[in-house]
Amino acid sequence: MADAVNISWCPQGLGIQGDGNNITFIPISNEEATPLPSIPDWVDTPHCIYLPLEETLTRHIQLPLKSTKHLDADMLLQELSDNAGIEPDDWWLTWRMKNTDDGIAGLVFGIKKDLQTQIQDTAVWQNTPLLLIDGWQRLQIWLNDESDAGIAVVDCDAEGMFFGFYQAGTWQGMRRLNGNMDDNATQVLWSLQAMGFVAETMPATGRFSTEIATHFPQQSENVQITDDLPKRHLANLFLTTPANNDKKTLNIRHGKWANKQTSAATKAWYRPTLLAALIGFLWLGSMVTSNLQLEAQLEIMQDDITAAFHRGLPEQPVIIDALAQLRQAAGVNTSENSRAVSQQLYALSQTFIKTPWEMQDFSMGKRGISLAGKIKDLDTLNQVRNNLSAKLGRDVQIADTDLKGNQVTFRMRW
Repeated sequence: MADAVNISWCPQGLGIQGDGNNITFIPISNEEATPLPSIPDWVDTPHCIYLPLEETLTRHIQLPLKSTKHLDADMLLQELSDNAGIEPDDWWLTWRMKNTDDGIAGLVFGIKKDLQTQIQDTAVWQNTPLLLIDGWQRLQIWLNDESDAGIAVVDCDAEGMFFGFYQAGTWQGMRRLNGNMDDNATQVLWSLQAMGFVAETMPATGRFSTEIATHFPQQSENVQITDDLPKRHLANLFLTTPANNDKKTLNIRHGKWANKQTSAATKAWYRPTLLAALIGFLWLGSMVTSNLQLEAQLEIMQDDITAAFHRGLPEQPVIIDALAQLRQAAGVNTSENSRAVSQQLYALSQTFIKTPWEMQDFSMGKRGISLAGKIKDLDTLNQVRNNLSAKLGRDVQIADTDLKGNQVTFRMRW
């Protein structure tokens, strides 16, 4: 059984890199019912799968925003709907955008929601933490010159070639052409020119066949020219094994679809920490419940005291609030404030039990209650806010958020 293999999905089939870097190629049968190819049973949890660029929607987008922090999938889907005529509900997007002098710009990739659903319904695919786009990974490794003047990046293989144009710190476009590229070099140049490339004055870098190289007169030092080109799946699998935190890695699995698997070391501390937090909130919940029960008992006692007062002095009004005097003697706030605090703590504990997060700060003051912590993503944060708001019966505001790595740091107020 192979352990943590890498897989390259090409139109012709699957290249599977197993133990000892042995590579097996399995042709795709024309009889397969779905576009998603079947992975053999002997493959156990691949580390990454390279998806063919042709299976993705690829568009360059520029938006008049001050920062990429203001960008989300809904905004990109609306832009693609307006300018490319796509149906927003049909696509799952992945992107790499950068700040520029004119706003933010970069490439957006999309896979069909139908394909995403098939991946989610197939265990070996769904358990794979890295779903990468082969064209992006192949071209990105050649990109050493980030000159504003622009550079064409080319990577040929035995079945075709990837090519793209990089300028002003971001990709202006990226494509794949299959077939004999020596006969289609003109088409490649036209596509690059549409992206903004000028062959006579701008450099090119990458892996070229001898014939293709003649069409790029301005070549950088980082160029490989050879007619001994590898098969596409081999070129993909010869790439350095990618990591999630590598800036050259563009993972389709992100946000709410990010892989939830954690390392053994992470699991070792995560479970007892979560358990301790749950026990703490359960204890808090039980104390709040007991407090509310005591409040009810004190109210009954107040009624009994008042009834006894009337029996002893039927003609005298009650001018002493025994319950208030007891609270004052014990240094406790009024019944209303005490009950309100208890109810808010109870709502908080119940919300945490349903959707846990990492607690960092909790404070109560004249301006209200402030809660700070970390949570896995924005969708879960909104779910916590909505649940807490419903239990409290009042508006809960998300005062601040900061996306770092695979977590969101937040602060709530109410």
